[in-house]
Amino acid sequence: MADELINFENEVPVRSSGKKKKKKRAHPWAFPLGLAITVLSIIGLITVILAGIGTVNYISYKAKNIDEYNKMLIPVVMNDPDMFDDITKADMNQLLDISIWSILKSGLSPDDYEYVEGNMIIPEDDVTAEYTKLFGTELAPVHATVTGYGYDFVYNSAEKYYVIPLTGIEPTYTPSVTDVDKKSNTVVLTVAYLASDGWAQNSEGEMVAPEPDKFVKITLREKDGNQFISSMQMTSTPEVATTQAVVTTTEPETEAESATEEASSAEEAAAEQAESAEEQPETAIAEP
Repeated sequence: MADELINFENEVPVRSSGKKKKKKRAHPWAFPLGLAITVLSIIGLITVILAGIGTVNYISYKAKNIDEYNKMLIPVVMNDPDMFDDITKADMNQLLDISIWSILKSGLSPDDYEYVEGNMIIPEDDVTAEYTKLFGTELAPVHATVTGYGYDFVYNSAEKYYVIPLTGIEPTYTPSVTDVDKKSNTVVLTVAYLASDGWAQNSEGEMVAPEPDKFVKITLREKDGNQFISSMQMTSTPEVATTQAVVTTTEPETEAESATEEASSAEEAAAEQAESAEEQPETAIAEP
């Protein structure tokens, strides 16, 4: 009885409000939706990261290759060749001229080729190889005498070689690549043409490049890991192109200076050949 009284006294009456408590209903699509949002967020983050990496790689590609492109384009733009939309429409005389100058600008040693009467002899096969390296195989070279500005590269069809006079030639233009646009299998170069006679020296003794005379888009086609010139087209002045003169410590080497050095080397080589010929009269031209 005592236990019953204690239990009774500890009981607290609960009043009913008359309202039923609503239970939270679980939505069956909530979890999949959240999961999908999370996955999309991760994909978006990865896309942004990959895009950033691609941008960095592209910038690195441009910076790494501009110097190489400038060097490659020296013989291409120096004599201001005609524009062409397709390599098959290019002037063959100009393509051969570019190919021969590319050989001459490749850092030749005095004994790389023979000299006859003060002229360098370049075999047809070497010109063909340089032509193919620059322009590919879509248009085969047709070898003939090349006529340039104040000089001729005479072609000997019987012996299959070119006779290169060692005279001073000043290039019309020097290239300066201002933009590299790489696509799937092509690279489009925006090239500023700097007049070779427009360089000046500032008060500090530094050489200052002239303002570009014009801009040309040169398209390189990629095939089997190599790049070939497929077109050269005039273009308007790029909006991003700077108008500030480029300052460098040395003026680009002119063809006159290069040819003079080559002529001097040729004379030395010819003198050595003459001495050797005196020692060996039975040989018309001694091996360099």
